[in-house]
Amino acid sequence: MLKVNKKINLSQLDDELNSMGLICSYDENNEITEIGLAENNPATEAELQDAIDAHIAKPIPERTIEDKLASVGLTIDDLKDALGL
Repeated sequence: MLKVNKKINLSQLDDELNSMGLICSYDENNEITEIGLAENNPATEAELQDAIDAHIAKPIPERTIEDKLASVGLTIDDLKDALGL
């Protein structure tokens, strides 16, 4: 695991490296403090460090309720029907 002291968008960083998976640790403020390679990621720690050094995190958009429901195949109307509204 490599320590980081800058804002990291983990999904974006994974894409920038090789899209083979990363792992991380968070602090009490839910900020990433360490990043490592997932078990089957063939990248080296040097390659990961280079990717971290070059990384400029893009903001992660907040997911709406509609987005969250859609991720499990539901709509607002489905939820209203289930609640009897």
